[in-house]
Amino acid sequence: MKVKVTIITIILCGLFIFPLFGSALGKESKQEERFESSVFSKVDAYIAREMKRQRLPGLALGIVKGDRIIYLKGYGQADSSGRPVTPETPFGIGSIGKSITAIAILQLAETGKIDLDAPIQRYIPNKYKGAEFITVRQLLNQTSGFTQISTFSNTLASVNDRVQDAIKKNALSYAEKFLKQTMQTEHPYTYSNANYVLLGYIMQQVSGQSYGDYVKEHIFEPLSMHGSYVTLNEASAHGLATPYRRIFGYNVAYNGPFVYIAGDAPAGYMYTSVKDMSHYLIAQMNGGQFEDESVLTSESIRLMQTEPVPRTYAMGWSSNYINGLRVIGSPGGSLGFQAQTFMVPEQQLGVIVFSNVLDAIDAEWPETHVITTTHIASGVINLLNEQSIEGSGLSISQKYLLINGLIIILSAWLLFTTARTAKRCLGPWGPDNSSHTERSIKVITRIILNFAGLFIILLLSTTQIVPIWHMATIFQPDVILWLKMMTVLMALKGSMEIIRLIRSIWHEKHQS
Repeated sequence: MKVKVTIITIILCGLFIFPLFGSALGKESKQEERFESSVFSKVDAYIAREMKRQRLPGLALGIVKGDRIIYLKGYGQADSSGRPVTPETPFGIGSIGKSITAIAILQLAETGKIDLDAPIQRYIPNKYKGAEFITVRQLLNQTSGFTQISTFSNTLASVNDRVQDAIKKNALSYAEKFLKQTMQTEHPYTYSNANYVLLGYIMQQVSGQSYGDYVKEHIFEPLSMHGSYVTLNEASAHGLATPYRRIFGYNVAYNGPFVYIAGDAPAGYMYTSVKDMSHYLIAQMNGGQFEDESVLTSESIRLMQTEPVPRTYAMGWSSNYINGLRVIGSPGGSLGFQAQTFMVPEQQLGVIVFSNVLDAIDAEWPETHVITTTHIASGVINLLNEQSIEGSGLSISQKYLLINGLIIILSAWLLFTTARTAKRCLGPWGPDNSSHTERSIKVITRIILNFAGLFIILLLSTTQIVPIWHMATIFQPDVILWLKMMTVLMALKGSMEIIRLIRSIWHEKHQS
């Protein structure tokens, strides 16, 4: 009898308590929905304001929390036809792709096919002596001693390489350039695309698959990243956003060859959408797992997110702080595209921002890894935490107001001095009390100064002595074009100085 009473009591309690418990959960869920709705309205307003300030043609935003996507949205236009950006629109992700290469290497390490602490000589042709003293881990952590500026000549030279053999060609070119040391040396962190191009080549050697095929099969497919691509042609066929450059502050579509460098693919030439990248961040924040699939063990995920020395470089990621919150992430930039991903480990929060315009002016000097999308992603994290948005610096309009103003002032000054030289040179000859030697030295000095700029520009433009000049020509063509025009004008001024010198000599000869 007592048992029956107990059972009845439990049932009656359940009938009263469970509805109350469910009601509490429902209220909590509704409160969370109301909070999210409110904060997302603020995020939308912030994005709209920043897009206008920074003159962004299109932008895509993804926000994840734990193992779920909580917000995906496209803003603005994907191309000049007015096609709207959606969460499925592919964008170039730049150096965020390095973390994809790192996952591939760690997968091969988990299966025993790669030893992270083995010298890379084990995985590449043995003719490179320096390969004996650089490990796979050093490439991943960017502590090999390779430099970034030395990679520019490869980028320029490999622009038209075929996809099939481009990575091998580029990697072996880097090996020839960098693997010359013949002794073990400790190197500090130095960022270089060469590290990850070599890793991509090692991945091909070890797996027996092309870089693209491996990434599709072992990373994109398990993470349901069906809108992600490893070549420009694939991405373009599936609605890739049009890349833009800025010309004196105005967005101009770019369809030249430097949108995609096949040989640098493992270092940052891949394309994905914020929807797919949301899947990727969920896996990064959940021990390598997305839904029922896993691409890495939790130990390997922890390894790739941990810097060997704080504020250096982990394996595709680096850490920073936003309003006191530790974040892990990476910026990404390629011609016409910029991106930023952030993860906030203590909140299991991830933010992704993609946009389809980039030039050198987007970078924050001297911290060139901080770009416009970096500021916007930081602002979104602050809004989600109900924090004030930190100053995002000058807008693109303000930057170009300063640049264009300086260009106008310098151009006006040079035009004025050229006109004055023309008047002195071609007008009536006036008396000059200085000696012939003094006058000649003065004029010859001006001639040299006026022609020096043109000589330097011609040297830089026709040779590979300074590859960064050619990179600047690609990323900031407006300023480079202006510099070229000004050197031509200075050379014209120098030519008039020559005419003046000849007239001076002729005049003195006929006076005597």
